[in-house]
Amino acid sequence: MTIYETTPRPLTEGERTAISATAAVTGALGLLGFVNSFERVATAAEPSFGWFAWTVPLGIDLGIAVFSALDIVLARLGMRLSWLRFIPWALTAATVYLNVAAYLNVAGRTDWFAVVAHALLPLLWVIAIEVGAHVVRKHADLTRPDRMDGIRRSRWLLAPLATVSLWRRMVLWEVRSYPDALGQERERILAKTELQDRYGRLWRWKATRRERALYRLGELTPKHTETPLAVAVPETQRAALPPAPPKRPTRKPKRAQTPPPNVGDLLPIGRHVAADLLAQGDPLTRDRLRDAIRSRGRSISTDRAGALLARLKAEGPAAVPEGEAA
Repeated sequence: MTIYETTPRPLTEGERTAISATAAVTGALGLLGFVNSFERVATAAEPSFGWFAWTVPLGIDLGIAVFSALDIVLARLGMRLSWLRFIPWALTAATVYLNVAAYLNVAGRTDWFAVVAHALLPLLWVIAIEVGAHVVRKHADLTRPDRMDGIRRSRWLLAPLATVSLWRRMVLWEVRSYPDALGQERERILAKTELQDRYGRLWRWKATRRERALYRLGELTPKHTETPLAVAVPETQRAALPPAPPKRPTRKPKRAQTPPPNVGDLLPIGRHVAADLLAQGDPLTRDRLRDAIRSRGRSISTDRAGALLARLKAEGPAAVPEGEAA
């Protein structure tokens, strides 16, 4: 996990103009240093090289730019040579020495003004070359792949012991990015806390060997810890439940039909009551039939009265005898 990763904002028009002007001034200063270095070294080399004296400063000063550019090209092609970086530095030391050599210990004394002046002017050319090479490397992302980020001084001051442990893990496990190391440290602390919550203070002895090994390797994160109480089964390994059987429509059980009550003993008196109601012009109903029978001293329930009424209606008025109807 990478944190503190920010994208630089785009440059404004004013910033672009300022950068262009700064680059132009830097190039002019470098050219000024090159001209002065060329003239001074050519003059100093004339007794030894004669007509070819001009090739000495040209070869040295241009060699600084050429080998710096060659280092960038090889880095871009993935064939960078570690020792090639020292050649521009050696040529820089050579051009500074050749510029000040004529003023060292001249007539028993050293002209320090001339030494400093002739040393600074060629350094302008060298600094301009180094700045240009640095810009190209950063723009093309050609920094060393094995370069390891440093840790902030404020962290060393505020948490020295924890920072030593962090630096040690960065070196041992080749974690070159400081933000990545902070992210791994955060996950390690969370994993350690979860192990302590699960196994208690003796988690280093109670935890499984795999968990302890992953913790030492820095690969144990809270989401990787095993849960002993419940082992999660992947979705692909879970057995699919059979489909539920279709529900059958439930039918209410039919009530057993009870036989109608026996009203044979009440049939004669029922006929007399029906005849009386017919003579009076009243309709024959269950309640009237029941009340009339009870008034004559016979007991009858409502159900039997209903059954008797149905029996009488089924027989019809013709079933009532003439004498009984009178």
